[in-house]
Amino acid sequence: MFFSWLFAWGGLSAQTLEGVVHDASGGVLPMATFQVQAGKGAVSDVDGRFRYRFPGPGSYKVSLRYMGYRTYENVIEIRRDTAIDFLLHPEENLLDAVVVTGTRTPKTLMDVPVVTTVIPGREIERTGALTIADVLQSEIPGVEFGRQMDGQVVMNMQGMGGSDILFLIDGEKMAGESMNNIDYERLSMDNVARVEIVRGAGSALYGSNAVGGVVNIITKEADDPWSLNLNARYGSHNEQRYGATLGFDRGKFRSTTSASCKFVDTYYLESRDSAGGVTERSPIYGGRNIHASQVFGYEFRPGLSLKLRGSFYHRERDYSPTRKNRYLDGSAGAILDYEAGEKARFRFSYAFDLYNKNNFYPVSGNTTQEYRNAYNTAEVQFDYRFTEKNVLTTGLEYFNESLLSNQFDTTETGDWMTYGSHTAVAYAQHDISFRDRYFLVYGLRMDYNSQFRLPHLSPKVSFMYKIEPVSIRLSYAGGFRAPSLKERYSNYDMGDQGWFIIYGNPELKPEKSQNAVLSLEYARKSASFTATGYYSYTRDKITTVYNERQDTAFYRNVYSSHTAGFDASLIFKLPYGFGFRLGYSYVHDLRRVDGVNASYARPHSGIARFDYHYEKDWYRLDVSLSGRVLSALLQNNIAGYAEDPETGRQIPVYEETRYPAYTLWKLNVSQRFADAVSLNAGIDNLFDYRPAEYDLVSGSLSPGITFFVSLSVDLDGLAGFAKGRKR
Repeated sequence: MFFSWLFAWGGLSAQTLEGVVHDASGGVLPMATFQVQAGKGAVSDVDGRFRYRFPGPGSYKVSLRYMGYRTYENVIEIRRDTAIDFLLHPEENLLDAVVVTGTRTPKTLMDVPVVTTVIPGREIERTGALTIADVLQSEIPGVEFGRQMDGQVVMNMQGMGGSDILFLIDGEKMAGESMNNIDYERLSMDNVARVEIVRGAGSALYGSNAVGGVVNIITKEADDPWSLNLNARYGSHNEQRYGATLGFDRGKFRSTTSASCKFVDTYYLESRDSAGGVTERSPIYGGRNIHASQVFGYEFRPGLSLKLRGSFYHRERDYSPTRKNRYLDGSAGAILDYEAGEKARFRFSYAFDLYNKNNFYPVSGNTTQEYRNAYNTAEVQFDYRFTEKNVLTTGLEYFNESLLSNQFDTTETGDWMTYGSHTAVAYAQHDISFRDRYFLVYGLRMDYNSQFRLPHLSPKVSFMYKIEPVSIRLSYAGGFRAPSLKERYSNYDMGDQGWFIIYGNPELKPEKSQNAVLSLEYARKSASFTATGYYSYTRDKITTVYNERQDTAFYRNVYSSHTAGFDASLIFKLPYGFGFRLGYSYVHDLRRVDGVNASYARPHSGIARFDYHYEKDWYRLDVSLSGRVLSALLQNNIAGYAEDPETGRQIPVYEETRYPAYTLWKLNVSQRFADAVSLNAGIDNLFDYRPAEYDLVSGSLSPGITFFVSLSVDLDGLAGFAKGRKR
């Protein structure tokens, strides 16, 4: 950004500033906010003009803001009546944002050949999202979160389940799972800088469990001399949340400390018959969550830095008056970055994650362990930059997993068995671009797992052709998912009475997939349109096969799946602070089991969001109305078993179940005072939609209309504001 002095004016009031606010194309920006630190402000008129009277000559820190444009801040000298033209540049529009998930090397989003979606932290705050489910469902069509059995959260993203999507925190994997999904409660939206989502198989970079995509949550790092944020939230079902984040940036040393706790009561989803009577009440268990994390960073000298991190997580679920479910996690890690000259860079990293599930019995005070999952990951990565736009990345990785589970057999002493696996990895990637129009990334990863004794190769190639304002991306990737230790070694009596057993299968083969993505993007300063088509073929899908005679289920490589779909999104930023976003997704997911399609992906879905932004002096207002629409779903469920007249075997009988279409809307109002105090209020499920029957497999799980209000205070911002006012 820049400004130019035009000329001195005569005949105006003493020390009066007049100006015009332009954009990069030469147009004017009406309703732009001009503000003086510790003073009042002005708003530009329909011609982009504004006028402000200063109390006297001097140096003043001023800022200019306009929705969709970068904030301009500078210190100007006022000695006499003056005229200034200000030029504002479009906001990053995310295209200038630096992302790392799709290529492992930092690149601006506009230069990444891999189809990537970025949700910045300011958008998360603007919509009042508290969980990763809130974020993904409000920003990406085709994402649906539900609950299975025991109330555990599961997800479906355009035909891909939780075991197909790899979730990362700052690039690190997470231990622990339930119902083939991670513990999503661990993914707090506190202190989040952005969320990066890569579509299609990410196995070439991240290995198993990335066959459907990668979701990487990037946390904020301290960038002010000191900062302290205190926040609180209250919502329906007595939901209470309290948090704090303390940051320091002392040049070579950085520190970020975050802590939060959350409490919520148990509530019930009530299914009703045609007469309105309650037929079933399904509990959504309440409880408490505690998160704490610490990150230290130190720069020994330019090109040599160390980052240390650690976190703690505790969740207690009120399963019953006599039993509480406890989930605990502790993680730690270290990253050493070393730049050997201008061309070469080494990164050494180690990460540890330990996740436990226990049952706590308040009456007796006893605790029993049901599950313990530990990850150890060590990695070295080497980047060599032949030129600024020609980078070779190679790396070696060692990954060790151990799992103790109540779904395993017991030892001679009665303890649950523990199984483990070791994986050695080598990968290489070449990232090159030509003439600022052609961008190519290709790579290969080899995983050698101690369970299979044979290496697995995962290739990928992504190409982008860019001619402003259009970008075309084409990607191919091979994916795989290794059978989990649970799938290989389970021996689980679900009723604990010998009436239903799930057996693992040590002979399971990895799932393998072929994935292709084609994307077209049109981006301007105030509008963008993206259309994406994709296809995925997966063979040797792992599922359980039920044998009625033995009343037992076995893990098997049973079927193949074909998933094809189309996404489209449209974003507009309008004058006077208005904007909107529309998204649509179509998916055709074919998973043939026993001759029927067992998919549970809704074919059509859409999102819509309407925004309004207003800013004047030291006050800012953001209003967001967002909704998502999901089409009806016809799903084949097992209704019973019948004897095959030819073989005499018991075969499943399927019946088609229809889950109705539904729409949910959310209204969020956010206010910011003195650039230090934020007050948010929101209403979810605005039109109080409740299905006639709640199904804990698919469909809306909203209990009806809910609300929340939150308060966030930046104490460093308040101190700066008070100091400026005093001056």
